[in-house]
Amino acid sequence: MATLYFPSLRDADAVEVEFLRPDGGLALLRLLVDSGFTGQSSFVLGDSASELIQAAGPPSQAARALQGVQRRGWVICRIPALSFQQMLIAIVTDLSFLSLPAGVAGVVGLRFLRQFARWGAEQTGEGDWRFFLANGED
Repeated sequence: MATLYFPSLRDADAVEVEFLRPDGGLALLRLLVDSGFTGQSSFVLGDSASELIQAAGPPSQAARALQGVQRRGWVICRIPALSFQQMLIAIVTDLSFLSLPAGVAGVVGLRFLRQFARWGAEQTGEGDWRFFLANGED
């Protein structure tokens, strides 16, 4: 099983995900892990991520941290080290009110995490924390 590790932030976990632009370019985004973010969307991305949308998705009503009807689109995401590439749906909205840590460009939710055989956080022998994603391959 291939496993990829990401150093944890001070008070949160984050993963790095590549997104393919419709023109063929790539964008690497660090995204906050939020397993409490559930529903039909895999990501919450900022308005600037509009350039990553491959096709428009149906709007969705959001509750909790996001409120009201949210614009959504299909994005192609990948993590090459895990041979992972999928087209998933993302909410694209103003993130200024979320108070994300510096260098974090959005959120991944439970729908994204469930694309992997295993995921979670663990403490290293040095006492630091790291987040991991693992695929089902040996």
